[in-house]
Amino acid sequence: MAASWRRATSPTAGPSPSRSRSPARTRAPGRPFPEADVRCIMEQLLGAAKHMHGLRIIHRDIKLGNILVGADGISTVKICDLGLAVSMSEPAPYGQHGTRGYMAPEMLLGKTDYDATVDMWSLGCVMAELLSGKPLFDGDDDAQQLLAIFRVLGVPLFTTWPAYESLPLAGKLVTPPHVISRNKLHQHFPEDRLSKEGFEVLKGLLSCNIDKRLSATTALRRPWFANAVVDALA
Repeated sequence: MAASWRRATSPTAGPSPSRSRSPARTRAPGRPFPEADVRCIMEQLLGAAKHMHGLRIIHRDIKLGNILVGADGISTVKICDLGLAVSMSEPAPYGQHGTRGYMAPEMLLGKTDYDATVDMWSLGCVMAELLSGKPLFDGDDDAQQLLAIFRVLGVPLFTTWPAYESLPLAGKLVTPPHVISRNKLHQHFPEDRLSKEGFEVLKGLLSCNIDKRLSATTALRRPWFANAVVDALA
């Protein structure tokens, strides 16, 4: 992914390094990051999201191109460009904003009273892209994007996504495949690429059911991050 450069003076969430660049600039295009590096990056991004959401701000356009890495490398990472951000103090409805490849399924399906969980989906897409070197969902339009999500995460069922049928564009934007398919996320990220603890975080971020989707605070409490601290002290 060819992400554009961002200046350090852009609105940001997180530390402000004197020189910043997108993670995509730190490695050759299509080259994945090691899991340890992804964990370091995600810990900082989740911390930034926790701070924003604590201030009742939804970023709405978290993507690889809006993430900056300091001159000292991935030890300093921040989220930039809050141009599409909205305050949750403002009453809904909220419009559809962001970059399609990182857009939460409920937003694609016309939900206008969404909340900070849309940012958590975007962070899951960023995590997947860092691990694989390419976008996980990459549809040409909203309908194709939704089908790409269904192909990886399975078709919506009442047991896995109870709110699906109540979304404004459910069954209108696209008809889900009639063949029931299982969640194939683990096939994309087997244990030789991502540990069980890391997969727990990724799966929790990429939950179509917003009631099951991890918040930044909850994600940071998962063993993937807690064990990293223990390992570092060992």
